[in-house]
Amino acid sequence: MLATAGCARTSAPPLARLYQDIGPDAGQPPLIIIPGAFGSQLRHATTGKEIWPESDTSLMFSNYDTIEVAIDAETLEPAIGDVVAFDIFRDGLGQDFYGALLKTLERIGGYRRMYPGQPPEADGRYFYVYPYDWRLDNVTSVQGLHDLIEQVAVDHGKPDLRVDILGHSNGGLLGRYYARFGTADMLREAAVQPDWNGSHRIRRLLMVGTPNLGTMQPLLSYVRGEEIGLGHIAPDIVATCPGTMQLMPHPDIPWLYNLRGESINLNIHEPETWRELKWSIFSDASRARAISRHGGGKTGKQYMAVLEAYFARHMARGRRFQEVLCLPSRPEEPEPYVFGGDCTPTVACLVVEREGKLMRGRERPDAIRSPRPGVDYESLINEPGDGVVTRTSLIGRQRKRGGRLLPELKIAHSIFLCEEHLRLTGNPSFQDNLLYTLLSAQTD
Repeated sequence: MLATAGCARTSAPPLARLYQDIGPDAGQPPLIIIPGAFGSQLRHATTGKEIWPESDTSLMFSNYDTIEVAIDAETLEPAIGDVVAFDIFRDGLGQDFYGALLKTLERIGGYRRMYPGQPPEADGRYFYVYPYDWRLDNVTSVQGLHDLIEQVAVDHGKPDLRVDILGHSNGGLLGRYYARFGTADMLREAAVQPDWNGSHRIRRLLMVGTPNLGTMQPLLSYVRGEEIGLGHIAPDIVATCPGTMQLMPHPDIPWLYNLRGESINLNIHEPETWRELKWSIFSDASRARAISRHGGGKTGKQYMAVLEAYFARHMARGRRFQEVLCLPSRPEEPEPYVFGGDCTPTVACLVVEREGKLMRGRERPDAIRSPRPGVDYESLINEPGDGVVTRTSLIGRQRKRGGRLLPELKIAHSIFLCEEHLRLTGNPSFQDNLLYTLLSAQTD
């Protein structure tokens, strides 16, 4: 609270006045908005029954088991059935997610929301939303993004159409992957080289709170569940969502320390690490829960064996996803505009401590039961960020913690705010900078 208060705004920018004189679109490219994880609404196509977020009551009290991804035991791939993403998550539990952003684009920026297959009536500013099933592999989601862009080009009658992409959190990673590889699945290859097949479709890539070097949030979800409302998504449910594994910290960035403040060399994407620590699906509690939910006895144990193999397969893809995004940039790749928060202490690593027979990962310095003298656990565990993504991950530059030095992300421009991760897109100062970046040719 003190860190945020030190950066608090005394007033919001007068957006209506600042942008009252913007002229006609002057060839403004369409804008595609890609929400982050949990930012798309999901439902069953056949019944229309919503499974995420359903309602405020569900968000507050649900056990969230309905978002579990079924597993094809033969291919170890998600068996998604008829679940589809159908819209962006505007607000819930009194919290704005993307609703304020859409209103500002429409009321201040003069944008109009359009849908694929709907040709524009005349010249103007248009935006599209790309809802996707955030539970799934990011490469699957990138393929859907490509299909949307191609359809928008057809709708506008411009085969060589370029778009602006605004990606929040994981949405920014989808944009970066598409710019580098198009729809190719580069996570299967031992060695890859970007071909920039999507770059010709992008004018500007804008990323908001994007974890370019990963984030500890999915790791925490695997350890103690994803906290929502008064409950949490259990680790055995989170483990069925391969998209979460591609948000883990980059494998070359230290993520686990002992009580002496020394880095522990364990591979975050290696199942044996999780087995050794008895975390996630390898904890007794998660294992018992998964077995019970899937028939118990022999049937439940058979499911558990499939889940462990699935976990290993998609953790390996998660590692590759981080690695291919950290290959050196080239001029063909659009340099992103980066927006994010840097006023909130944000977990950058865990300190592991034995508690009886269990190894506990401490995400808060005050939770450490046997601290060692002289170790600054606050500086060790936390870095400035937005509460989910650290500033160093946002800008793709490592903090000097050891590990192999990674190529730096080349950025066109960066803006830092005192705002939390889920509130970034509704922040008036962000919206001011966003509109200026999108409409800069008309506001200079």
